[in-house]
Parts: sequence; structure tokens; C-alpha cells
Amino acid sequence: MVPSKILKILLGIIGILVIGFVLLNFDYFNQQVRYYINRIFVTEVQREIRRDEMKIVSEANELYIPTLDIRAPIIFIDGVGEEIFQPALQRGVVLYPGTAPVGVVGNTYIFGHSSDYAFAKGDYKTVFALLPKVEIGAEIIVTNERAEQFKYIVYEKFVAENTATYLLDQDTKGKKILTLQTSYPIGTALQRYIVKAELKPE
Repeated sequence: MVPSKILKILLGIIGILVIGFVLLNFDYFNQQVRYYINRIFVTEVQREIRRDEMKIVSEANELYIPTLDIRAPIIFIDGVGEEIFQPALQRGVVLYPGTAPVGVVGNTYIFGHSSDYAFAKGDYKTVFALLPKVEIGAEIIVTNERAEQFKYIVYEKFVAENTATYLLDQDTKGKKILTLQTSYPIGTALQRYIVKAELKPE
């Protein structure tokens, strides 16, 4: 039997670690709390009004998920690797190089942070914190370099291993697919949370 003094010390250490983890990922947890408060206290009519007010996406190269109030610029990069990814992720979500441009046949692959340390640089370190809460059938609006809008409808979401390179596959059998990716679970890059959407017919 563990002596009560040792047990108290162990519980104290665990408590300190939990508090430290929450503080390091404060922005992530803040978004989760705000999301649930919004779901409880804001009516569906108020949410629809808010979405309508934000729905106009006039900026070029922008991604917007109305149901989650997620909006971010799409950043383009020329190479792959953490030394390229991380500075780009500080400025928005990133189009994986070599994947399809927005609105054309193929797999448009965009990734962004779900959580990052509170002291990390950038305004988009938790841009995809709420991505797992997107619902099947939700609309994702993306603009291209000419600010033309493309509306995608979510049809699938799942957790994948961080080695699942098949997700970048461009063989979509003629479909226009959007894939969103973020790290999962919170505070790690052990897995990927994936959301798949297809371009809405005109």
C-alpha cells in the first residue's frame, strides 16, 4: 500500500503537469470552452445571423468554415519539410505543394495547426482546433488567387496515422476534392485528423 504522503506527492506532481499542459495549450482549450458556451447559450437563429454576416469571402486565397467560424489565409510554399512548413503555418493554413489548386479536378490538400504552445509565434497556431467538430454536410468555402469562391461539402472525417502519405493522392477519379489536415490529439503530432469535402455542383 502506498503511504499517504507519497500518494499526495504523486497527485501534486500530476496536478502540476496537468496545469502546465493546459497553460502551454491555453489557446486550444479556450477555443473548446468558447465553442461549448456558444452551443449552449447562443440560439441557432443567432448563429445563422452570425454566419450570414461572415459568409462573404472576398479575399483571394482564403479558407472559411462558417459553422465553426474558422477563417484563414491560404499560404503557398515551394518545398516540403518542417523548416518550410512551420514559418508558413504562422501566417495561415498551408496548401501542400504539388496538390491540386482550389476548384480543379484533383485533391486540394490544406493543413494547419490545431494546437501549439502559448509562447509560439503566429496568429494561426490553433486555427484548426475545432476542426474535429465539423459536421458531415457542412460547407467549406475556399477562394482562389482571383478571389473566386468554391463551395465544398464535407462527406467524411477520420483519424489517420502521421505516415499516411496516401492522403496526398491526386487520383480522385475526376472529382474535385478538398482535404483538410491537422495534428491529433492535442499537443502531439502522433496522428492526423482528416476532413474530406467535395466541390458542390453549380
